[in-house]
Amino acid sequence: MAPTSTTDTQTVSSLKRLVSLLEEENAQLQCKMVKKPVQSLTREGRAVRRLVTLVEPVVDLVAEYDRRQIQAAEQQVSSNSELILPTTEQQYTYRAYEKLVQWCPSIRKLVGLAAEADTAGLDVALACTELQKGADGARGDDCATLKTAVAQWLNESRPPPDPPFNSREKYGRGFNHDLTGKLLCPVDYNWADADVRTAIKEYHPDFRVTADSWPSFLYADGEYDPNNPAKGLFKGKYLVMTFRCIFTSPSSAQHELGSGDTARRTQPLKATWRSRQHVARLLKMNTVQPRAIAYVATQLRFALSSCPSWTTVDEDFNHEEFYHNIVDYFELPSSAWKALEVNELLLWWNRNVFGRENIAHYRPQRTESLSVSLSKKA
Repeated sequence: MAPTSTTDTQTVSSLKRLVSLLEEENAQLQCKMVKKPVQSLTREGRAVRRLVTLVEPVVDLVAEYDRRQIQAAEQQVSSNSELILPTTEQQYTYRAYEKLVQWCPSIRKLVGLAAEADTAGLDVALACTELQKGADGARGDDCATLKTAVAQWLNESRPPPDPPFNSREKYGRGFNHDLTGKLLCPVDYNWADADVRTAIKEYHPDFRVTADSWPSFLYADGEYDPNNPAKGLFKGKYLVMTFRCIFTSPSSAQHELGSGDTARRTQPLKATWRSRQHVARLLKMNTVQPRAIAYVATQLRFALSSCPSWTTVDEDFNHEEFYHNIVDYFELPSSAWKALEVNELLLWWNRNVFGRENIAHYRPQRTESLSVSLSKKA
């Protein structure tokens, strides 16, 4: 069966983009920047690490979209061609691409351009470069902010840590300090046991610290119930403080936790919120996003560790696997009951982060069941 003109157009467009992406490193392309101002694309790219993907390059996300477009065209041309299922890694990449076009509208527009635009592929390649700059810049800024902020929070805890944490250096953190060691300790191990602490510090093979165990800081009060592993999960105090520090403001990190009522009462007045654009508003993030929680958890884990500079793998702990585990927990619930549990957890997060400011976004009223709507039908 011959492909339709639409299929031809999509395939040609995808192939053009692939060629342009492969030529991205050519310095001559930098002088041919097109319609979208560079500064605007870079600002837009600050959403990538926070809301899209932890480490994958933007160009790889677009390339996965193109791969699927080309594969679909080939399937349509030849009915005898074998259906090739995507790998787990390709699925992760494509899910990230779907988030990319949601949070970075420039890419959505450029990828959707018709094939007759000769510079369409070039536009996408250069846009990816600028988005990448914004993505990595935002992650670096957040790392620097949390390096100081986390040390301050820990030093203000009671009883105070001994020795206190240095806000400029990280060598005294991680499993080198009892407090950060307790927060980083996998909940499957008992940090209070001196033998366990020694085994972790000495890299005993039976006490490896990997992304296959949740660290203690993810749980409310650091308490893990093996009979109910989800109880208190993603409700850790420092986790919420980190989220607020990045997405609302460093000062909002100090607000007390609760069901959400406390966050609502202690929130600044609306006039104060309007006078300053916080990161969530700049990103147009009106509700707490699962990938934002995963990003924040990864940033906090890094800030608590003794690792001096950002790296995907810290000894046995893989930050990318950790990130994916959290994303899957929220985005791929194992049952309908688990999905309801996740929805309630996100409601808890929204009330503690946004209070009533964005309530119409994160819990819209079902007006069809309220008195005004019912009275019109009576």
